[in-house]
Amino acid sequence: MLGGLSLNNMKKVYAEAGFGNESFLSTEFEYARHEERVRGFILPEKIKEAYLRIWIFKRVLIISFFSGIFLKKKDKNQLKILFGLGGTSK
Repeated sequence: MLGGLSLNNMKKVYAEAGFGNESFLSTEFEYARHEERVRGFILPEKIKEAYLRIWIFKRVLIISFFSGIFLKKKDKNQLKILFGLGGTSK
């Protein structure tokens, strides 16, 4: 519990700026069973990470300023270069 609010009720928030999403500034909200992306840069209440994400075809290079460097493989082809802030909000 966090101030009377269960951590399960917190949503993950990823505010991103860059090329590859529908708009240059966008925010993705992840809930327990779905996610949605909206236009605009909405900061999380509690920032937990800052990252640079470079997605070239099915490979994604993530340089996290808090967690290190990761290379992931995805199912779909994309071309994206994004700077983002991730965290949680109520």
